[in-house]
Amino acid sequence: MDLFIINRYTGDAEDNIATQESVHLLKLKQAIEDRKKASSQKLGSESCEPATKNEKHEDNSELQIDNIYVDVEQNPLKELKEKVVITNVEKTNIINEFKVLGSSDFEKKPKVERVLPYWLSHAYSVSKNLQKLKCNVEDQAWLHSTLKKTLASEGVFKLFPVQEQVIPFILKEQSLPAPLWPHDVCVSAPTGSGKTLCFVLPIIQSLMPELGHHIRALVVLPVQELATQVSAVFRKYCTNTGLKVALLSGASQLQKEQQQILKNTETHGWISTVDIIVCTAGRLVEHLQNTEGFTLKYLKFLVIDEADRIMDNIQNDWLYHMYKHIQLEGHASNKIAQLNWDFICNTRNPPQKLLFSATLSPDPELLEQWGLFQPKLFSVAPISDTLDKNSKKYSTPDELKEQFVTCSTEEKPLILYHFLVEQKWDKVLCFMNSGQSAHRLTVLLNNWAEGKIKVAELSASLDRSSRENVLKKFRLSEINVIVSTDALARGIDIPDCNFVLSYDPPKNIKTYVHRVGRTGRAGRLGNAVTFLVQNQLQMFKEILQSGGKENISQIEFTSNMLEPLIDSYQRAIQFTKVSIQSEIENKVKKSIELKRGAKQKARKRKLSENKSNN
Repeated sequence: MDLFIINRYTGDAEDNIATQESVHLLKLKQAIEDRKKASSQKLGSESCEPATKNEKHEDNSELQIDNIYVDVEQNPLKELKEKVVITNVEKTNIINEFKVLGSSDFEKKPKVERVLPYWLSHAYSVSKNLQKLKCNVEDQAWLHSTLKKTLASEGVFKLFPVQEQVIPFILKEQSLPAPLWPHDVCVSAPTGSGKTLCFVLPIIQSLMPELGHHIRALVVLPVQELATQVSAVFRKYCTNTGLKVALLSGASQLQKEQQQILKNTETHGWISTVDIIVCTAGRLVEHLQNTEGFTLKYLKFLVIDEADRIMDNIQNDWLYHMYKHIQLEGHASNKIAQLNWDFICNTRNPPQKLLFSATLSPDPELLEQWGLFQPKLFSVAPISDTLDKNSKKYSTPDELKEQFVTCSTEEKPLILYHFLVEQKWDKVLCFMNSGQSAHRLTVLLNNWAEGKIKVAELSASLDRSSRENVLKKFRLSEINVIVSTDALARGIDIPDCNFVLSYDPPKNIKTYVHRVGRTGRAGRLGNAVTFLVQNQLQMFKEILQSGGKENISQIEFTSNMLEPLIDSYQRAIQFTKVSIQSEIENKVKKSIELKRGAKQKARKRKLSENKSNN
């Protein structure tokens, strides 16, 4: 090739070398110009005739190859240029034939919808209208006469819609022949719609014919107050039935509860003295691990009340320990084994699981851990076929009026005082997000009102007896307002609660539903008001939308309504600071006295030990 020819030195003049180099440069420039023209013509022909694009590529490639072989001796650089052209042609063919990776990275991908199981998407619809009740207790042939008398003595003559549908379904499932297992039941209904009687009545009626010495019904609840409330309902309706109920909630010592539920006999060994146990999850684990003779192998009913909260807060891994004791023969898991005739005939029926909550999640992954057997869902809120953000809809009673107030942080106590004193709102629950804030607001209102209203606090810092005393005085109208944390928001039945105020806005839709559910219960009218600072308004609307709720109405306030309260508010603030400071000083003094007392006792012990040694 011309570029790589070695010119031997022959002693000729240097002019010949210069002329040869100039000739080569001219040839190279001419070749470059020719290739530019050829490439421009080629692009123009491709744009005009796209249908025969591939054919032209093939023909042109052959022509280019011929040109290369023709010009290879005259212009070596042209060979390199032709190879580049052929490479570009091959690239265009490859692009047409194969998908280039990464070309669709920024394309919007289609949304994948998760389809719900049939039992979740086709729930039994339950009415939430509690004003027009049509189910008379006396007309129901499936209800035992003893229970009818107890209901009448309690003033219950008509059943609520959820009770009308769920109770007969459970009783029907329990009456199935031996080889058949009862369907598990999930109930999602508003607070105050009568869910407690939905499991109390069918459990009592099913256990009445066969009195024995085994635990046959277990009811698990999240908090002590709710467990105490449910156990009282069970004891009330177990009157004249022979059934016995025990409460295991940590309110009593473990040893005392052990003596209450079990008895050791010479003939049968350990036997149960109760038929129904109502307990908290943490206390249940303590008895499963430490109580000799405590067994759940004969269980017929397993009730999980406030199921979504128990799912969120698994205490001491109680679900694992419980399933270990409720295990079927040869089957140690909560999931049902492969069904066959031998397994069904030779295995004891598993307990029928009954799950209840006002905010029961329709997420199959959360419900899967319960190991439900062919479950049936009874729901007030509609559930769509697909699981998306809008499918989690929670229902509140029709009798509940929901509102909100927008104000500044400084105006919050003024508006609250206006509601309680000026408008004379009575039987009010006021929710705060922390116990310390609840205590300060309680002290402020009592100093501010000067005896016009009585305010008490209710938080986890109080012991159980103090909380029960506050609730008792509230029922008797000795206390007008309870300032509480969310410890009271779950399931506690407070009769005649007229107003629920969220002084601090709820953090999520479940908290909101359970807060406002303390009023408007069992068909009574109720009011719920949420206090919002301006920058919290959008978040609150998003919380409501996440539960499928529409926008609620707003209460308007003017500065003229609040100005007369400013002077008394400032004086109350000063008194509150003094009161809280004195409380802190008293606590410090008590702690110092306790430490001194402990040191003095330790010194006395050392002196007595030294004397004895001497």
